[in-house]
Amino acid sequence: MELIEETDFFALSLQTSIDPRKGLQKPPVAISIGEYDYRGTMYPIPFGSYGDFSCLVGASKSYKTFLKTALVAGYIGGKSNHYFESIKGHETADKYILDIDTEQSEFHAHRASKRVLEMVGSDYDNYKPFTLRKLEPKIRFEFIDWLVYESEYRDKIGLITIDGAADLVYDVNDLKESNRVAQAFMKWTQDAKCHLITVLHKSHGVNKPTGHLGSAILKKAETVAFLEKDGDGISVTPEYTRNYPFEEFQFRIENHLPVLSDHITF
Repeated sequence: MELIEETDFFALSLQTSIDPRKGLQKPPVAISIGEYDYRGTMYPIPFGSYGDFSCLVGASKSYKTFLKTALVAGYIGGKSNHYFESIKGHETADKYILDIDTEQSEFHAHRASKRVLEMVGSDYDNYKPFTLRKLEPKIRFEFIDWLVYESEYRDKIGLITIDGAADLVYDVNDLKESNRVAQAFMKWTQDAKCHLITVLHKSHGVNKPTGHLGSAILKKAETVAFLEKDGDGISVTPEYTRNYPFEEFQFRIENHLPVLSDHITF
């Protein structure tokens, strides 16, 4: 007979209780987009914090992967400010970036990873891209879990990207699968004290990400940014955020790289 492990709710109460009398400590910012003024002091506008996750949403071929590339390059730093001066990484020293692609071919995933280093302007040993297209959803999910808890990168991860979340489930409208993924994003980021950026397609005809999976992620994410083609560029809007919202901006593709519109590259 299978033994069922009982939950120690007293220990759990000690772990989860909040003392409202203590001073409020903001979560450390992982990636910011711009700054805001508060009583004469400038603060970074958080796109994503350590211990939380965010999501990019757009229609098919709306250059979501290009924006993810800009965010990863901005997190690393280097010469990425020549393309997006407002995107910056914080407390990045000695932290790994795990850039996971689930849907592109090996060629296109490899090309996307090279764009990151081209924007940074040099090699970066802690940047670790992976392509999981050929794997089953169950194995993709378990592999990411292994990266977080058992790989050589554990306890040293600053940023994870998953392009895209729909490839971690067999059915984006399966409520149980969808909640499992959203719950995993919360647990992975909190346990690893990292930030996670994922990518989702937008439902046709409505301003929401696809399926039950999209709804679950939208409810739990710190920031949900929507991308939409706008003439020759792509508009990025902070549709949902728990923080002071960054200003809507537009970027274009120039020489196969994303660059902030009205910004001159070197």
